[in-house]
Amino acid sequence: MTSYLNEVKTQFTNRKVAFLVIIFTVARLVYGWAWVQSASHKLVWFSDGKLNSAGKIESLITNIAGPKVTSFDPLYINKAFAWVAQNIFLGMPGVTDTLVVTFELLVGLSMLLGFRIFWFALIAMFMNVQFLAGGSFNNFGYIWTNLAFLKFAQYAELLGVDGFLKYKRNKALLGKGKRELSAATGK
Repeated sequence: MTSYLNEVKTQFTNRKVAFLVIIFTVARLVYGWAWVQSASHKLVWFSDGKLNSAGKIESLITNIAGPKVTSFDPLYINKAFAWVAQNIFLGMPGVTDTLVVTFELLVGLSMLLGFRIFWFALIAMFMNVQFLAGGSFNNFGYIWTNLAFLKFAQYAELLGVDGFLKYKRNKALLGKGKRELSAATGK
């Protein structure tokens, strides 16, 4: 563990890297905690007997497949997604409730742990776009945050599980390729 921390210190000699790692580590902790809290507030969905996602799915269908929207949809992407939402997800709102809570929790935990930030930010982006299409405009800031994490994932992961696993696999902590081994320690 000490050698991993020494390698991180070496990365921090570059001020830009140090700045980005600190900013994105703090941001992912705050962001991850927000996702975990969001999931924990939705845990009541499992016991209230309501199908909570059904209303959002109906709003999403109306918002993405209405006549004013589809006139600008030459590839019928909105209509196709509305069909999937209506015929698959609306038909199983209990499963959809479970998926929403589960993925919110997974996104939050991955952000807190610094594990696979890029892929979980991509999942978060997909979920936030769906919430936005369903009429929840409080997610707009999350979309910008997701874009930042998609671009700077390697900096957000450096002080996390992925950074440690890269070190253990002898990969470069930032960038691609192998890291250079120290001549003195062989590590």
